[in-house]
Amino acid sequence: MSDERSILAKYGQRKVVLIVALLLASLVATGFVWAHKQVHIIADGQNYTVNTLYQNPHKILHQAGIELSPEDEIRLSTTNVVEGTVIEVLRAVPVTIIYQGKSTNLIAAKATVREIADLVGIPHDKVKLVPGDDTKPDANMTIRAITLSEKIEEQEIPDLYQVIRQPDSTLEKGVEETVQTGENGLKKATVRVKFEDGVKVSADVLSEIVAVSAKPQIIRVGTRNVVETSRGTMRFRDVRHMEASAYLPTDGSSQGLTATGIAARHGIVAVDPDVIPLGTRLYIPGYGMGLAADTGGAIIGNRIDLCMESSGDAWRFGRRTVKVYILDE
Repeated sequence: MSDERSILAKYGQRKVVLIVALLLASLVATGFVWAHKQVHIIADGQNYTVNTLYQNPHKILHQAGIELSPEDEIRLSTTNVVEGTVIEVLRAVPVTIIYQGKSTNLIAAKATVREIADLVGIPHDKVKLVPGDDTKPDANMTIRAITLSEKIEEQEIPDLYQVIRQPDSTLEKGVEETVQTGENGLKKATVRVKFEDGVKVSADVLSEIVAVSAKPQIIRVGTRNVVETSRGTMRFRDVRHMEASAYLPTDGSSQGLTATGIAARHGIVAVDPDVIPLGTRLYIPGYGMGLAADTGGAIIGNRIDLCMESSGDAWRFGRRTVKVYILDE
């Protein structure tokens, strides 16, 4: 009797083991694992966190209520689903790729523009993608695959002349004289020329030698800022060549008064105040010392009007270009 009980006990233990083994096989077959896992999902611009018993990422997405179309793809941050795994859903979008004049339309679910280019066999070497390789594809995006090329050329380029300005105290301030005219030289250069889809986009000089030396332009620049007048040597701050006319004291006012209220006489000069401020002392060779103290409707810009004391003097003066020294205060 004891032997029968022993046999039944052993049989019962085997049955329990068998049931447990069948249960484990069933759990594994249906995708369950022993412990809950926290999994992160990125889909449609949203972040989700789910606790799951599933091992299969598609079942995890279904558990989270996220459905996939046949063209969509998923990416896992780990080889298998474990605690902390990130599942990223890549939605398929229509894109157009233009390469070597050919346009290709396709629907793809890829993380980058480069991955989409790989689908149609666009090489990595000597090709530039626009937008860039790492750009995330958007719906209806147009991707240009630009063929890059370059060649080495020998070119002749000008060796530009320098301008040398030499101060000269024998010349008045504002006066410049060219002593030597500049001439460009010639360089022979080795140039790397770059092309995009056959169109030249840049040229870099790799080396160059001077074949013909440039000839500098030499200019004497006046620094003398004094002028001899009937009142002696006077310092000036500017020199202008201006169109001058002549007027009589009563031309502007029957009382012979100027715009500043003083009497018009020889030495009073009508100016454009925006060019020469009223009150400025002037010296005009052939006329003498002057004071900017009057204005006139026709005196605009680079023009002045010199007051004369007789109509004969005014007629003889007429209209001419004069040199005007703007004196220091």
